[in-house]
Amino acid sequence: GTYIKAGCTDESGNVLKKQQFPTLAEKGSRDIVLKQIESAIEFAMDGLDEQPAGIGIGTPGIVDNEGVVFEAPNIPGWNNLPLKKIFYEKYKLPVVVENDANSITWGEFLYGAGKGYNTIICITLGTGVGGGIVKDGKLMRGSKYSAVEIGHIPIDYKGPQCKCGNYGCIERFVGRDYIVERAVKAIREGKKTLIYDLVEGKIEDITPKIISEAYKKGDIVARDIWIDVGICLGALFSGLVNLLNPEVIIIGGGISKNVEIMFEIIEETIKKRAMKILAKDVKVLPSGLGMDAGIISAGALVFQK
Repeated sequence: GTYIKAGCTDESGNVLKKQQFPTLAEKGSRDIVLKQIESAIEFAMDGLDEQPAGIGIGTPGIVDNEGVVFEAPNIPGWNNLPLKKIFYEKYKLPVVVENDANSITWGEFLYGAGKGYNTIICITLGTGVGGGIVKDGKLMRGSKYSAVEIGHIPIDYKGPQCKCGNYGCIERFVGRDYIVERAVKAIREGKKTLIYDLVEGKIEDITPKIISEAYKKGDIVARDIWIDVGICLGALFSGLVNLLNPEVIIIGGGISKNVEIMFEIIEETIKKRAMKILAKDVKVLPSGLGMDAGIISAGALVFQK
């Protein structure tokens, strides 16, 4: 991921304290990231009047039932990592480790936009694309692993290669790097766009936030990027609607903020592509937990145990 978020919550999902800082995953050492997690836990526990109920960790990648991370394409060296064991031995507290998107899905179901529904799909848009499913009030997992790797569902068998090694994954079309890639391509093709002006010609400074700013100012290139992202996500969700018949689809993560047209296109695409009777009542909503979703959801993991 791009950031590590740390905090302390109560059983009602209230955030009592929080902090955010960039990951140093690009430095290529998992020990560096582990040290950062340790610092995050120390921050969350500092000054508490009582011993915490436990430690909840949401992490990118495939996680097994024992809290071992087997693979995380966006964090170098983040594989076969016994996170639960490492931090239980360090703090002697209950530790729950879950895929970060699964964790956020559970938090949205309990406290956020999914509260009051029975079957929800949640997707997070960021460095990678994560997702989770609650079906009939239960978080879906695989037989042994966290599963629900929505970001690595192929939507184009002839598509470009993803970091996971597969081709045509949805993440390769709507993940942070690839949204930026489209803006850079448009600029290099000579298309006039406010995106270039907003970064004062420094294309290495382009981010999804910059593209959103350009879109809000009426930029056509930015608008077309978000429309395309909406169509790709709508196509993905159409298949999931046919498969699961959810009541609500929740979209979170920093990329999804303030991009109304993306939500509109997703809904339109679902109505066109999913089976009509299954699609007619599906709601597409932004995260109800906002930028605190990761912290609230990690706490929810502890309290559900």
